[in-house]
Amino acid sequence: MATPDSLDLSGLSLDLRLSFYAALFAMSNADRDMDEAEDDRIFESLDLSDLDGDARKRVLRLAIDPQPLERCLLAFRNEDEQLRRALMLNLIDVVLADGIIEPGEHVGLHEARQVLGISRDDMDTLHTLAHTAQNELNLARPIQPPVAAS
Repeated sequence: MATPDSLDLSGLSLDLRLSFYAALFAMSNADRDMDEAEDDRIFESLDLSDLDGDARKRVLRLAIDPQPLERCLLAFRNEDEQLRRALMLNLIDVVLADGIIEPGEHVGLHEARQVLGISRDDMDTLHTLAHTAQNELNLARPIQPPVAAS
């Protein structure tokens, strides 16, 4: 399987971009323990360079006090499929960062799949892609899957 490409979030609205970051922090906290490897993976995904001071503070607050996962995911319910798939891939990427999928994370991934409308077959593909990404040292995050065939 091919290596995933980098995902540019700069074209998203500020609220949607913050929801993307919030979902990553919420997934890291799904097992009630924000693992250092998972948080490091999230910080690799953050691009705060074009955000003002207030927006940066909001991102840091998300790291300290993650929102409920479902609240973060609902912001993406009506977004295009490629963005929903990209979010799902990054959620899986965060969960795999420490090498263990904890029971709470498994539940969180299942919830994300349902809210984002990701099929089981597509979920298998995204898991495989996320596993491939774990071994890539110079991969710029966040990542995105190849465009789904229509």
